[in-house]
Amino acid sequence: MNDPRAATAIRLTGRDALSLLHRISTQALLDLKPGQSRATLFCDFRGRLLHRALVSVAEDGAVWLRRPDAPGAELAAFLDRHIFRDDVAIEDRSEMAPPEPTASEERARIRAGGARHGHEIAEAFNPYEAGLAADVHLDKGCYTGQEALQRLITYGSVRRELTRVSGAGTAPVVPADVTRAGETVGVLTSAAATEEAGWMGLAMVRKELVSAASPDLEVGGARLTLEPLPPACPAGLPAAKP
Repeated sequence: MNDPRAATAIRLTGRDALSLLHRISTQALLDLKPGQSRATLFCDFRGRLLHRALVSVAEDGAVWLRRPDAPGAELAAFLDRHIFRDDVAIEDRSEMAPPEPTASEERARIRAGGARHGHEIAEAFNPYEAGLAADVHLDKGCYTGQEALQRLITYGSVRRELTRVSGAGTAPVVPADVTRAGETVGVLTSAAATEEAGWMGLAMVRKELVSAASPDLEVGGARLTLEPLPPACPAGLPAAKP
């Protein structure tokens, strides 16, 4: 629980540490017990993604935030800006920079549809587009971005969906536009060479095209094959679907 080797390892102490994270992030965290962990997201007022971290409570009561794919300084500064009269102390034990993933780890992440900082976890996207709806709790009270995320569900206005894609040839440099008949309909956010010929990736694509497994999508003039990911739903409202 006290291993600081992750790329981001931030230790919070003080009686308000867990309530601070509950107040400013998307997940319900107040019921976390020592030895338990839960992923949460930090968004701006528009509901756009800024950070994702795994929140853990240690046996000594300290609260840890970890993530393997981004350095910790920006997240630590974000937390610090939200501390006013709270009894919270921040200790950043992060490495200076995250390690680059090996090719096999990157392929495994893409197969699983896992979002990565700087790729799918970016200010251009919201949690539902990035396949992170399960990290959002819609019935826990106010937090930054809550109104925007609630509206997206209420009005069914999530326009893009994360999907696996694959293609022939060399993996494109990301980000890259996904096009259909010359029109931009999405963005390729991750790409990695496969063990055989070709490449696999993740892309944010217009929902109706993912649902139809549209066969005429391209990146850089090369045809894409789509493979939809399993749907994810936010917590708090069982019937809610993005």
